[in-house]
Amino acid sequence: MRICLIALPWSLYRHPSAALGALCAYLKQQEPTLEVVCRSDFLDAAAALGFGCYDRISQSSYDVGEMLYAALCFPERKEQVRAFFISRMEESGAPLTGAGSFLDPEIHGERPTWSSAFDVIQARLEAHLDRVAEEVAGRYQLVGLTTCFGQLFANLALSMRIKRRSTGTRIVLGGSTVSERVGPSLLKELDCFDYVIQGEGEQPLLALARGLAAEEDVSGLKGLITRETASALPRGAPFWEVSDVNSLPIPDYSEYATRAEALNFLWLMTVEGSRGCWWDRAKRTGNPKATCHFCNLNVQWSGYREKGAERLVSEVVALNERYHNNVLFFLDNIIRLKGVDEFAQRLIDTGKDWVIFYEMRANIRPHELLMLWQAGVRFVQFGIESLSESYLKRIGKGTSVITNLQVMKICHELGISNGANLLTDFPGGRPEEVAETCETIQRYALGYEPLSANRFWLGRGATVQVLSQEYGVRNLRNADFYRAGLPEALYERLYLLDLSYDQDGPVADWSHVRALCKQWGAAYSAARASEYRHLLTYLDSGQSMRIFDARTGVLRTSVFKGLARDVYMYCAEIRRWDDLNQEFIEPGRATAQQIAELLEGWNQQGLLYREGERLEGGRFLSLAPAFTPELASRRIRAAHAAELKRRGARADAPKPHPMPPRAGDKAPPPVQVKA
Repeated sequence: MRICLIALPWSLYRHPSAALGALCAYLKQQEPTLEVVCRSDFLDAAAALGFGCYDRISQSSYDVGEMLYAALCFPERKEQVRAFFISRMEESGAPLTGAGSFLDPEIHGERPTWSSAFDVIQARLEAHLDRVAEEVAGRYQLVGLTTCFGQLFANLALSMRIKRRSTGTRIVLGGSTVSERVGPSLLKELDCFDYVIQGEGEQPLLALARGLAAEEDVSGLKGLITRETASALPRGAPFWEVSDVNSLPIPDYSEYATRAEALNFLWLMTVEGSRGCWWDRAKRTGNPKATCHFCNLNVQWSGYREKGAERLVSEVVALNERYHNNVLFFLDNIIRLKGVDEFAQRLIDTGKDWVIFYEMRANIRPHELLMLWQAGVRFVQFGIESLSESYLKRIGKGTSVITNLQVMKICHELGISNGANLLTDFPGGRPEEVAETCETIQRYALGYEPLSANRFWLGRGATVQVLSQEYGVRNLRNADFYRAGLPEALYERLYLLDLSYDQDGPVADWSHVRALCKQWGAAYSAARASEYRHLLTYLDSGQSMRIFDARTGVLRTSVFKGLARDVYMYCAEIRRWDDLNQEFIEPGRATAQQIAELLEGWNQQGLLYREGERLEGGRFLSLAPAFTPELASRRIRAAHAAELKRRGARADAPKPHPMPPRAGDKAPPPVQVKA
């Protein structure tokens, strides 16, 4: 049996399709008699449009990308899509020509308009689809199409063209975009797809291929929806997942690598270390709030599974030796909760130069992040989402402002690019949360790499959709942008993954946060280009330290000596009052009053973040970052070594802790502290 697996726009062109790589390798491993061909056809589309144009649409305007293909599915909607395209491009502020333009003059002309650019894009996308359909139709018994963000209507347009040429070619659609109600809805409303696989695809696709080859009835396969079973499975199919992800074969990126190398651009080797998210416990507990309330990225998994550190690193090495690529893009929705240090050390022990992207939560410890940096992590996306304590609780993030600030600081120190976001406009957000966010940026976060302010976008399966009434969300419907490209009747009948809604009650205005993030970005860029390289930093001499603070626009320096220096450096990582008590007060190095005065003074100056109204039970973080990565790594290693030593020497019986001072308390006599 001949199978063709295809990835269309708007896959990111620098990344091989993880779905194609995993499925191809699995099918060949389990059934060597199958002839499996992969086609990374998004690369040809990118070359046809110009890589700058393609990149802009795939990275930041995938709704535009979807509608560009919708117009090729429903030609009667072409002019509405044109208007939508022009409006979105004008709103983005993208220049038509010159510096910053993503339109290639050799493709789009020297004097393009947005309307003429639309015509060029449409013509080239249509010609590309026709060529792919001509090469595929009738040559394969089964065509597999993958969907993630922004690929649904490209797949629909191609399927229409394949079916016109070869009605006997079977087409199966899979991926996160067809989760839940979406898959059955597509089969009921559109006649060009034959099957939909929901959840991960290895075992269902293998069983489908075997069943078709044997001319057996496949309608009862787990994880698969057919046109006959779509009505009986309106909420989707039960998943059929691989129990042990360590048993999966190394993905096959050969076809993509050959194309990418011929096009001569730097591509990123995608690596899958886990599936799902350990923070998402909703399906296991039955509680829709046991996850981030805004997220629907895990609707295609039953739970979290990860590869062992040894197995994962051996896969990375094998991929490197096969494709000679050291730039790794980990697909994981989240890095492992335990064993990060072991994983990082195994990468270090390979002796290879790695450049790595990974997605993480802010609960990662400083020494773990340092080890990942030593292993090659240079790009991360932390799930920051907010710098307001109550807003973090509102969205179910399970982190805190102080942990967010700590990872932002360490990323800045080590030179790790942190592509994190501030999530705005979440239902129920309050003006005081907007104000708190602005204050935290200005007083505490300004010295670190800026965050991007992104509006909340509702997806099917997210907590807000499941509990819409509780969040004051009503009139849930397919996202409004779909109206541009879909016939109205089809828009009303289909279930699609992206949703729009109306909101009850007053809505908080986040425009000040968005404006502040732009100012933050400009200030940070200017500082990076200056001789100081920082808006806030320190240099340590051991007995004293100097802090440079230019966050107000005027450079101010401070010198901390003796106790002040020791306490500030000790709080370079998050510390509790009990930690300070054990380190300074119990040994007689300082009084509680002295420590309290230092912490309060630094907090007022914006040099230290204090969590909590009372000192007792509170947490503290010094905000000034080290001047160089080398200085930061030396500090983090020293703090880690000291912590290990403390754990080893800690007495079994806890010692009594003196209460922190309260307002009106008489200060005890000061302790003489040597500088």
